[in-house]
Amino acid sequence: MPKASSGRNGDRRFRGCLAIAVCLALAAWLSSPLPAAEPAKPAEPPEASVIAEAIPAPVPEVWEAEAAAAGKGWADDVGLGSRFFADYDNGFAILPRDPGETPFSLRIRNQNMFRYDGFAREKSSWTDSAGNVIPIANSNYFGIPRGRLIFSGDALLPRLSYLLNIDYNSVTNQPIGFRAYWLSYRFSDSLELSVGQSKVPGSREWLESAFAPLQSADRTMATTFFRPSLSQGVWLTGEPLDGVFYHAMLANGFNTLNLIPEALNTRFAWSGSAWWEPWGEFGRGYSDLQDHQAPAIRLGSSYTYALGSGNQSASDAVENSPIRLSDGTIITTPGALAPGVTLTSYDISLAAIDLAWKYRGLGLSSEIYFQDLLGFQATGPLPIASTSAFGGFVKAGFFLVPRETELYARSSYVTGAYGSGTEWGIGFNRFFLPGKDNLFFTFDTAWLENSPAGQNRTGFVAGQSGLLVRAQIVANY
Repeated sequence: MPKASSGRNGDRRFRGCLAIAVCLALAAWLSSPLPAAEPAKPAEPPEASVIAEAIPAPVPEVWEAEAAAAGKGWADDVGLGSRFFADYDNGFAILPRDPGETPFSLRIRNQNMFRYDGFAREKSSWTDSAGNVIPIANSNYFGIPRGRLIFSGDALLPRLSYLLNIDYNSVTNQPIGFRAYWLSYRFSDSLELSVGQSKVPGSREWLESAFAPLQSADRTMATTFFRPSLSQGVWLTGEPLDGVFYHAMLANGFNTLNLIPEALNTRFAWSGSAWWEPWGEFGRGYSDLQDHQAPAIRLGSSYTYALGSGNQSASDAVENSPIRLSDGTIITTPGALAPGVTLTSYDISLAAIDLAWKYRGLGLSSEIYFQDLLGFQATGPLPIASTSAFGGFVKAGFFLVPRETELYARSSYVTGAYGSGTEWGIGFNRFFLPGKDNLFFTFDTAWLENSPAGQNRTGFVAGQSGLLVRAQIVANY
């Protein structure tokens, strides 16, 4: 149905304002002088011991006398007694002096992502495979798509570790919740056993994200469409050979976060990922923040098979990305596969192959996905017994200022029997601590055409066509 001219003009005015804002932001950034490039091997900050040597140490007798006079009686570290001390070790930490005698520790970390999200639609609605006409809205807001308070450490046994990840956000109906939690026992470098809730390891970009530099503001459209979610289960990780890693999991399902036991089926999901770094350590993320002076490469593959995945958690659950047909329709939508029929059970097979390369500030990467939905059972007859989808992404980034300022571009694609969607994006990362991803700014623009992906934290909405602008700052400490 043709759109009303007033709606079209409103959209054009919105896109015009958004485009002007983008141009002003880029002009302001590019007009500022770039810092001089650092040497190939930048000097590391002096160690704490070197700094401490410049400050005369207090006389022990005087210090202890002052503490006793204050009524505290500290003998070793302030307030921690003789068995523990406080430090910063990948988070604020309370650590034992002798882990063998006192195998308890606590690290407290915070991860926070603050984002501006703006979208100017190219069309006002889309029609899903069930025939529903769904409006497409413009967007213009500040939000916190991800915030995490993480408690971790060791307990009870020297090789037993724990993690509790409390999630907060402003983009879902669940502003505070438990994202991940587990107990892990490390037998050796080649074998660590964990139980709890974590990511189903069906995609490399899914495992790498979300706070590592991704050469985009978030995961690509293709990864958002294909990837699994989080689930409860048992998993193994390790490095059995130098440079060879694996992550294998037996989980409740492909996408079962926040489902109660009564909503689960009786068959598990199997998922595994393996990757090889033959030329040395590849490093976190897809950006060559490490400024490798010799080429580094990573080759990997992942596979997931979820049996009888009749239920998936609500689309507003934390990090959930519902399983959809290639046009963006959630597969359990009534009428999605046939008029008046609702899919009640299905299996999912997802295979992925990934390749990434880094060298002197240049980072190239790609991941390809192959998805099969099969074993359909429904409330009535269906015209098909299975359907497939294919897609992937390609990304490239280069540091104009080594370990500080990176420009990048990407494209991702999804196609299948029900439709196709594309994403084209460009942007830059600015790292405020050279060579570290603890604090960085990202400005990202992307043109979407019939996006089949929808996930509340990425900014993608199923059916979108138009311009997506995201600007964010990420802090990890």
